[in-house]
Amino acid sequence: MITDDAAPPRPSLPPEGIFVIHVRSDSDPARRHLVGRVEHVKSGDSEQFASLEALLAFVDRHMRSAAEDREG
Repeated sequence: MITDDAAPPRPSLPPEGIFVIHVRSDSDPARRHLVGRVEHVKSGDSEQFASLEALLAFVDRHMRSAAEDREG
């Protein structure tokens, strides 16, 4: 039985942490060389990246923003 004060279940994949990453075929992960495009699903923000560092910086910006929004 569900009551009015029951909290809805939390999604297993919260949207602020979902990213779509397209890695081009000319990437070389063994040499830490990644080229492609990344999109943050919740915001729709996207950008091209030409290095692992650039990809991680994009993810970090969006994760920090989500944490700041929660702390608010």
